[in-house]
Amino acid sequence: MTVDSTRAYAKGVPEFPLDQFFSGPLAASGIFCDRRGRVRNRFFMHLFGEWQGETGTLEERFTFLDDQGANSHAERIWNLQITDRKNFRATAKGSAGDLVGIAEGASEGYAMHWRYTVRQPVGGKFYNLRTDDRMYRLDADHVTNHSRMRFWGIFVGEAIIEIHRLPASMAELARTYPQPGEYR
Repeated sequence: MTVDSTRAYAKGVPEFPLDQFFSGPLAASGIFCDRRGRVRNRFFMHLFGEWQGETGTLEERFTFLDDQGANSHAERIWNLQITDRKNFRATAKGSAGDLVGIAEGASEGYAMHWRYTVRQPVGGKFYNLRTDDRMYRLDADHVTNHSRMRFWGIFVGEAIIEIHRLPASMAELARTYPQPGEYR
């Protein structure tokens, strides 16, 4: 993948190194809207990333809520490989949908863009959804994620997700709250 899709953000800060943000505990929440904009799923996620050099894993555990408040659970484990300073590749498996082939991504400045096909369970069937995933780092601990999905080239819906790094210690918790006038 080229970084053309993120080049407009090249001078933006903070930078978005995959292995720095997706390291340790994270939490997320989001919605999935169908092509008409109707919310079809609400969900929470717990994530945990671990790295050894340029290779990492990112575990995702989902709790989905339906309109009546009933929940279901799923998981996905990403295997990530940084291929150079700005590019990466990944595979993933799990009950939240397996990747078909390889995900490829790139980052520039505070933006990250990756594309992949996920074999998504819907009802009792599976659909291969082509996903265009864009993430924007707001500060050291927060990312906004916007994913658009297509089936056979037809737009079927989008996910909007807020991801937050969780502190691993009380000292790190204190760091997450900026002092007046301070920007991270």
